[in-house]
Amino acid sequence: MKLSVLVGIPVMVLFIMVGMGSADPRYSIQGVYAVTGISQCDFGAPSVEEADYIFRHDGTGSIRKGVIRNLPGPVLTMTAEFEYTVNKEGRIEFTYPQAGLVLFLEDGTHLMTWDGGPTHGVVSPDRKTITISCGPPAFLTSIDPVGAQAYCMVSLTGVRIK
Repeated sequence: MKLSVLVGIPVMVLFIMVGMGSADPRYSIQGVYAVTGISQCDFGAPSVEEADYIFRHDGTGSIRKGVIRNLPGPVLTMTAEFEYTVNKEGRIEFTYPQAGLVLFLEDGTHLMTWDGGPTHGVVSPDRKTITISCGPPAFLTSIDPVGAQAYCMVSLTGVRIK
């Protein structure tokens, strides 16, 4: 009887510790979400945006296969690296510690790098759908080339594909 108690208590403590560690809301998204929606900056017409947002358990993520179809105008591609946190209600906050959205012309020529990107989002309780936005219009400054500035709004909706 004493042996089962001595073995049982450490096992229960182990399960409690694992449960507490996995309950950390910062790392509660993992997978690839295909998103689509509308974006617009104050200097241009609306654009249709599509991208894959990749979330990792360590609080980092990236944007891949990003396409911005300007109406009218050139088709751009984009990438980004970000960090994120998620609270217990599923609200997401994005930061861009290195640089923000990196934009390219269709032929792969670098166009510009913004200092940020979408800053807010919400993931559904079942983690199957996501919305991503700038929250209030984001004030972005180009860091390469230096100097361009714009207020931008983004509203994206997506589903988990991996």
